[in-house]
Amino acid sequence: MSRGFLMRFKHVLFAMVAMITILMVPALSQAEYLTIRMPTSSDGLHEYYYELLAAALEQDGHIAAVEKVADMPHLRQMSMLETGEVDVLWLVQSEARDKQYIPVPVKLTNGMAGQRILLIPPGNKDDYKDVETAGDLRRLGKVGGFGKQWFDVRVWEANFLPYLEVAEWRLLYGMVADTTREVDYFSRAFNEVVKEAENHPELIIEPHLMLVYDRDFIFYVSPKSPRLASLIECALIKARDTGLTGRLLKKHWARNYDIIKPGARTIIKLKTPQ
Repeated sequence: MSRGFLMRFKHVLFAMVAMITILMVPALSQAEYLTIRMPTSSDGLHEYYYELLAAALEQDGHIAAVEKVADMPHLRQMSMLETGEVDVLWLVQSEARDKQYIPVPVKLTNGMAGQRILLIPPGNKDDYKDVETAGDLRRLGKVGGFGKQWFDVRVWEANFLPYLEVAEWRLLYGMVADTTREVDYFSRAFNEVVKEAENHPELIIEPHLMLVYDRDFIFYVSPKSPRLASLIECALIKARDTGLTGRLLKKHWARNYDIIKPGARTIIKLKTPQ
C-alpha cells in the first residue's frame, strides 16, 4: 500500500470524523441539565408526578433532577408557583389556572382526576346504594367537602350539589369522620382515594358510586420559568406516544382498579363547567 494512498485515506477518515462531530453538535446542544422544584405530599401521591416528569425529560435527552419542596397547604403551593419558589405543580386543569400560570396541555392521568370516589364514615356505607343519577344525589342532601379554589367546587355548583369549602383541605378527613360537622363526604380522584383511605382508617371508600366529569391533571409551570413549559410539553407528548406514561400509570395505580372495581359501580356523569 503506497504512502500516498495512506495519506489520502487519513484525510478522508479525518473529514468523516469531523463531519460526524459537526452533525452531533446540534443534538448535543439540545440537551439541558434541569433542576425542577416541585412540592411533596405527605401521602406520597407526588411520586407518580415526580417519576413521570423526570423519566419523560430524560427520555427526551435532558438530564433532569426533581428537587423536593416540603409539603405545605394547597393555596401556599399555588402562591409559590406564582412567585417562582416552585417551578412545576400538578393541578386539575381550569380556565382560571390557565391564565394565572403557564399550562402544559398534556393530560397526566388518562382522566383519573375526573373520576371521583367518595370517602365517607363507615356507618354510612349503604347511604348511597339507591343513587343512580345526579338528581338522586342532590335529593339525598349529602354535603361534599372541598378545599378553597378547587375546580370541584365549580363542578358541584354547576350540578346543584350541596358542598362546603374550607381553607385547609386536610381538615376534611376529620370533619367527615366526625359526622357532626355538616360535611358528609370527601370526593377524591380515582388515583388518590385508595392511599388516602389507607392513611385515614376512620373513613372508608364508598362502595357504590363513581362520579365523573371531564377534567384531568396537567402540569402548570411558574411564570418565572417560561422556557420549562415547551421542554416539558415535548417530553410528555413523547412519553405518551411511546407508552411511558401508560406504564407508569399501571405501575403506580394498578391496585386502585383492583380495590375500587369501577366496572361494578354506578357511573354518574356530571356536567363539566368551562
